[in-house]
Amino acid sequence: MRRSPALIAQHPLWSEAQTRLAERFSYIRQTDGPRLDHGIAQYGQAMHIAPHSLQLIWSVGLLAYLSDLRATLGFWSNALSPHGLLMFVTLGPDSFRGLALALQDPDQSHHVPAYPDMHDIGDALIGLRMADPVMDAEWFDFTYSTPESALADLRLLGGNALFTRSKGLRGRAWRNRVLQALESLRSEGAIRLRVELVFGHAWASDPDVRNKRSHSSDPQPIRWLGRDHKTP
Repeated sequence: MRRSPALIAQHPLWSEAQTRLAERFSYIRQTDGPRLDHGIAQYGQAMHIAPHSLQLIWSVGLLAYLSDLRATLGFWSNALSPHGLLMFVTLGPDSFRGLALALQDPDQSHHVPAYPDMHDIGDALIGLRMADPVMDAEWFDFTYSTPESALADLRLLGGNALFTRSKGLRGRAWRNRVLQALESLRSEGAIRLRVELVFGHAWASDPDVRNKRSHSSDPQPIRWLGRDHKTP
């Protein structure tokens, strides 16, 4: 992460994500108890949480900046008390896809990060014995008047945090190539960057029940919610 986590957390995208996640939470009955806010601003901070001690874990954006998503999901699962609730929002694989294609990076492995699919996150939650996982997604178009303003906004979101990125500083020729790629995304007078937000929540099962289920081959369903919106 090339920018301050606290500054990235203040980006309007994550403010909107926080609002949308709170809307989903308003429909869920949850017992009051110890809560952990584990979002972008806490990136890189050591967490010392007693196992099965939290009633709610709330995370906005953190998963989008991690190289080992499953490790953090496992940490959350272990920290929740039985029937505790995990709620999170992160970036999905459609995010900045157009820019990746314009930069000839279709696998999103060099210039634009590839974010995990919500089905993969749901499968990971199932593997951790989280109960009743629910996943859904929403899409947003960011619009910019100039490629320079679009590039500045991408940097405010953290820039390119991939391990496979160039280790040295890029020159003016590369910057011009990125600006040209952004300009190629202009439509109806504005440069458009599509972002996918993936929302999820699940409950921690009782540890004794988890251990009993660990030898079961019965699959646990994941619910996918449309929330009356369509994939563009």
